[in-house]
Amino acid sequence: MDTNVVSIAQVLVEYTAYRDKGGKLVSVDADDNLSDYSQEKVSPEMVTKVGDSYVLKDHPNIKISARAFKMSKSRGNVINPDDVISEYGSDSLRLYEMFMGPLRDSKTWSTGGIEGVHRFLGRTWRLIVGPPFPDGSCRDGTVATDSEPTLEQLRVLHKCIAKVSEEIQETRFNTAISSMMEFINAAYKWENQPKEVMEVFVLLLSPFAPHMAEELWFRLGNSTSLAYEPFPEAKSEYLKETTVVLPVQINGKTRGTITVEKGCSEEDAFKLASADEKLCKYLNGGEIKKRIYVPGRILNVIVVQQKVARS
Repeated sequence: MDTNVVSIAQVLVEYTAYRDKGGKLVSVDADDNLSDYSQEKVSPEMVTKVGDSYVLKDHPNIKISARAFKMSKSRGNVINPDDVISEYGSDSLRLYEMFMGPLRDSKTWSTGGIEGVHRFLGRTWRLIVGPPFPDGSCRDGTVATDSEPTLEQLRVLHKCIAKVSEEIQETRFNTAISSMMEFINAAYKWENQPKEVMEVFVLLLSPFAPHMAEELWFRLGNSTSLAYEPFPEAKSEYLKETTVVLPVQINGKTRGTITVEKGCSEEDAFKLASADEKLCKYLNGGEIKKRIYVPGRILNVIVVQQKVARS
């Protein structure tokens, strides 16, 4: 167990529900006289937030109170890290405490929060190892392929490297983790996951979830520990933006935007605009009289609507 990760979360929220003299659950507001009601503590799993208020999941019309207290043995509200590790694993605990916010601040412990980062690690595992078999077991290796990464895959990867590296330097670990979550979301949309890309991502993940990262590293075909590997460095050629968002005007009025490659021709820009679901309704059914195109700036299409002849 990594004992360095258990002292960060210092605040725990306690939820209280209220009943009237007849034992019926009632909603409470800040200006209510709470002494008129009996109180009972409510488990966080029974609570959800709606707007600025907390309510019971099973009774969403019942508002309850929420107060934050520092964890202390005297209040009996200390979260035992051994219990968390037993249920979610040490990597999930470590990742969650870094995801909660700046290390210098006291943070509010939330079971829902640790479940979120636990799901992220699960998605990462399934992306690289593959989904479990029907009997619950998993393959020994990986579903990552030996294919060459595409330019788009390298761009997504190196943007993640640059962001994670910067945030680690500034000890903004929560936003570094957010960047890795964005990478995983993007990688799930790819047709395949090249080993070359997945290995670099695992190295990015290793300071945050070292145990799972080490296992993934070996499953990707490596025979020595990733602890001896240099940390990834972003390559500037993959950080340059090669696309622009182009406003599209119909008869001088902006009706939407399209994303085009820098240097896109007028004809290609018009084809993209015509295929756009929002823009096509303004272009269809009319005669294109003129197109005004300023590369990287704007596309303006002059359309004359056909008149319907009266019988």
